[in-house]
Amino acid sequence: MTKALTRRCFLRAAGVTMALPLLESNGTLAAASSAPPPRRMLAMCFALGLHAKNLFPTQTGRDFEQTPYLAQFGKHIPGQYTIVSGSSHPEVTRGHASDNTFLTGARGPGEPGFRNSVS
Repeated sequence: MTKALTRRCFLRAAGVTMALPLLESNGTLAAASSAPPPRRMLAMCFALGLHAKNLFPTQTGRDFEQTPYLAQFGKHIPGQYTIVSGSSHPEVTRGHASDNTFLTGARGPGEPGFRNSVS
């Protein structure tokens, strides 16, 4: 036997559905979890206007000085990230057409029939 869907029942269900995202965002569920925070990766392509001197510190090790770009991450996370420099693909030389291959190093960006590879 099928029960007819009333307007009141529909509105009640819609209200619960709209409130579901709030359960995660208010922090009560996240605080109860003992899982470590997720690890993140940020990759930046310098062909889009970043200045390397403002990103890469001159010192190595955990006690490097803050650069102008790194200072934007905040002072509460020093030593919690790793900076990798010097990664380049010498055979990918198509200028701005190479932007979409900076993580893969696929040859021939901008050429007809180009297919990027998996990073």
